Amino acid sequence: MGYTVVIKLLKKEMKLLEHLSHRIDKIVLGVAITVLTVSLYLVYALNQHYTQKETIASLDTMLRFTRNMLDEEQQHALSLSVLLSQDRELLQAYFDNDRNRTFSIVQRKIESLQRMQGYAFEVQVHDRQLRTYLRSWDFAIQGEPLAGFREGLVIVRNQRRPLVSIEVGKRLNIKAISPILRDQKFAGSIEVIEGFAHLRKRLSEQGYQLYVLLDKKYLPIALTLREAPILSGKFVLVGAVRDSESFDALRSTPLDNLGSFGYFTGGKHLFGYFDLRNYHNDRLGYLLITPVDTVLFSAEVRHNASGTQQPDKGVIIR
Repeated sequence: MGYTVVIKLLKKEMKLLEHLSHRIDKIVLGVAITVLTVSLYLVYALNQHYTQKETIASLDTMLRFTRNMLDEEQQHALSLSVLLSQDRELLQAYFDNDRNRTFSIVQRKIESLQRMQGYAFEVQVHDRQLRTYLRSWDFAIQGEPLAGFREGLVIVRNQRRPLVSIEVGKRLNIKAISPILRDQKFAGSIEVIEGFAHLRKRLSEQGYQLYVLLDKKYLPIALTLREAPILSGKFVLVGAVRDSESFDALRSTPLDNLGSFGYFTGGKHLFGYFDLRNYHNDRLGYLLITPVDTVLFSAEVRHNASGTQQPDKGVIIR
């Protein structure tokens, strides 16, 4: 009788131990899954944080690279302008007031330089009254007064030395102007005009999209941009849209409080920017870049900074 009771008690204890063992196994398994889940999340979060920091660091490096490239583009335009302003064949045709021969020489020089250097550019020649003498893209136009809205021409005439800047005319582009001198007197000027196509190509090779924005207050001057898209009710897009996804992200992002340079997120895109200024240090708009490969940011990121670069030695680099 006592033996039977002991056996029953042992069986109950065994079942209780077995039940407790199952419960412990479930608890241990649950804890293990929880720890693994938290660990994986932390690894993912740390990896995302590291990736985001790396993306921002790469963007900052590329922004500096872009600014240097833009300076190179301006120096290149300035070099071409100086070269043409001292070309004997071209000057002789201009001094002879032979527009047909001047136009033919300009076209030949452009074709030769473009073939050798791979840059697309246009040339405008101005007379001593700062009127249009010749345009490489439109022979018919002559005598259009420019002094009223092209202050760069006035500066070159008064100082009699070259100037390069990003300037608003009927378009926004790089304008390098060199004086034509005769007996050390101002006799006109030659202007080399470059857009942002070459810079856009170089950035594309690095995996970045380029956007150039002009403050819409300049639209009364920039006649060719009046039909261009408006962003944030404040900026007009310069150039065609080449990537609809990043452009849609940019168009849906507020651009009201940009500084002189910085970065911000828009959708899945990270945009870096710096402002574009003329020879008076007036802000014309912004140049923005964004990586082609997107990174998902866990929260909105924005950094705006102030600062300007002052003109130096009469050659305006902006």
